[in-house]
Amino acid sequence: MLETFEKYRDDLSRAEAWRSDRVSCIPHYHTGVEIVYVLEGRVSAIIGGRALTADAGQAIVSGSYTVHAYGEEKAPAIVAIIPPCETPALQKRLIAGRFVNPVFSDEDDHLKQMMQLLLSEQEDAVVRAGLSAAVLGFAMRKAGFETMAGDDKGGLMAQVLRYLSENYAQPLSVEHMAAHFGYSRSRFSHLFKANIGVSVPRYINILRCRDAAEALLNTDLPVVDIAINAGFNNTHTFYTSFRELYHMTPGEYVKTGRS
Repeated sequence: MLETFEKYRDDLSRAEAWRSDRVSCIPHYHTGVEIVYVLEGRVSAIIGGRALTADAGQAIVSGSYTVHAYGEEKAPAIVAIIPPCETPALQKRLIAGRFVNPVFSDEDDHLKQMMQLLLSEQEDAVVRAGLSAAVLGFAMRKAGFETMAGDDKGGLMAQVLRYLSENYAQPLSVEHMAAHFGYSRSRFSHLFKANIGVSVPRYINILRCRDAAEALLNTDLPVVDIAINAGFNNTHTFYTSFRELYHMTPGEYVKTGRS
């Protein structure tokens, strides 16, 4: 079955870790931190608008509210998502900051060992919390971490992304969004792209396509109804956006996803 970012949902109440043979994933974000440790081969990614690659023995870290996506290479990796509630002492700092160098090396296999432990230890809450803190601390040291100044993403961007997640199926425009949050169109667009890595319209289409993709696999609704329910004005725009994001038509997606 096609691996979409439904596996990377943002409703976690505890740290989760798993091994994947392919971390291919469309753009998404978390309130927590995601770390991908590459075991073999190479993984390409876009982190906050930056195109990056990581080879075996390297890790990619995506911070809170940072939109990220992975390419289609088949490369075994360990993936961990650590929600803010797992490390409350670091919560405010993580939400208000960013990782300077998202790709870093693990020369002595320290991170690999910790992530393997996190992978195997999912029952003991105390041990899991300790491992989560250790993994985050290691990533913050290796990747570098800085607090965002001014309009930080933990404030404005958290509100914006929450608003979009609740209203993406409604008619939305950049002008409307900017006015809603008290900014000019140009300033709002700049802040969104700088913090999230994609434009406002692009991000709205990602959310709408995600909604449609889930409906395609889990309902028998006609495509036109699925498109309208997701917020698209017409099927032409839906097909164009869907193909651009998933690199296949909705029909091909259904065949791949249900195989």
